[in-house]
Amino acid sequence: MSKVEVRASRLWRALEIIGGVIVIGAALVALADPQFVVNAFVIVIAAGLVIGGLFRISVGAFATVLPSTLRALNTAGGVIALVLGIVALLDLQAAVMTLITILALALLLVGAFEIGVGVARHPPAWLRASILALGVLTIILAGTVILNPSIGQGIIGALLALALLLLGLRNLVHGITGHHPIARAIDTAVTAA
Repeated sequence: MSKVEVRASRLWRALEIIGGVIVIGAALVALADPQFVVNAFVIVIAAGLVIGGLFRISVGAFATVLPSTLRALNTAGGVIALVLGIVALLDLQAAVMTLITILALALLLVGAFEIGVGVARHPPAWLRASILALGVLTIILAGTVILNPSIGQGIIGALLALALLLLGLRNLVHGITGHHPIARAIDTAVTAA
């Protein structure tokens, strides 16, 4: 199999360019107002919890083919998800702080594990030093976010904006160049020559 470059249709290229511009616009909004992005992120998560909770509750209530234990677990899990989703929607700021604190605690654990790997004698010395430095920086970042969660909001907003910006630029480049590689079997007459 070889890769052959083909040009996309004009309509597809136009859609990629328009999509790229829209995504870059969203990235600029995210950079301008990280609080909006973080709140939107929490709203999406909370809405997912509410919808998933309602689904689980209905499975527990109406899926008579399931054993009673599974029905009870579905109902209990659904009620918990529904309550958490509603609470998050009612108090977005508390939900944002809780989410940021959970992420910071997870980063704290990741930093501690990195330091543990850096202390191990398995990798070469230069790699151990790099891993140790990464672990220490991760712990410092996590500790800073735990002490001041508003910094965490800015970091999350900036990372989401950067991801959107890169995605938008990729779409623009693909739309402008129009090149897309496709896999194609090499013709035997070509390879025999």
